Amino acid sequence: MTDTLIQLTPQVWVFPYDPDPVKIQPNVGIVIAGKHTVLIDGGNSPRHARRVMIALDDIDAPPVSHVIYTHYHWDHVFGAMVFGATAVAHELCRKHLSEMAVKPWSNSYIQEEIQRSPSREPILRAMARAVEDWRSFRIVQPEIVFNHTLRLYLDGISFELEHVGGAHSPDSITVRVPEARVLFTGDSHYPPPPHSRKPGDTYDATLSERFAADERVNWIVAGHEAPRTRAEFAVAKRPERNGA
Repeated sequence: MTDTLIQLTPQVWVFPYDPDPVKIQPNVGIVIAGKHTVLIDGGNSPRHARRVMIALDDIDAPPVSHVIYTHYHWDHVFGAMVFGATAVAHELCRKHLSEMAVKPWSNSYIQEEIQRSPSREPILRAMARAVEDWRSFRIVQPEIVFNHTLRLYLDGISFELEHVGGAHSPDSITVRVPEARVLFTGDSHYPPPPHSRKPGDTYDATLSERFAADERVNWIVAGHEAPRTRAEFAVAKRPERNGA
């Protein structure tokens, strides 16, 4: 997958997801706010994050000051340690990450987890492939947390964070950038992860319809698919196209 950034507006780029489902590499949103760069999610590993850093250098982006976690899943947070930035997340996300942070992360620990939970093997093996060196690995804990909504304002750019929950991860939030008319939805409207998915689980129609109806945005960026205009998103997420 190319590391070329996708520019949506003068302030907003996306480091694109990898469509190979084995890699589990999501989009990383990039918002330039004056002297700040704000990332929406931190990447699935330090290696992924370093690729993002190189792409940021290519556009002469200012230093990364904040990383906003859309939810606690590993592929959205494991790269944050590279940026040395303040992490922002929902309170429930912080709870999950504090529990994850004390795990003895290593390849041997992942093998033990596979034995304990065989249904998680594809995700755990993807994790092991993504993180090349566990010795210096750490999970960056959120310093700024909220319960319902939060508004950040940096050098003329607003970030409106809202807890929306959802079946994929109960701590999921969205991030709207009003000045750019862009909405980052993370994985909030996706079905549960494969190891906990039941027959019939599909996209969350209520959340999808809510996002598509938001006339304040022109672009919608979900976690594991190409950015779409709001009209394109509305067509792609129609219930009859998703087995609902």
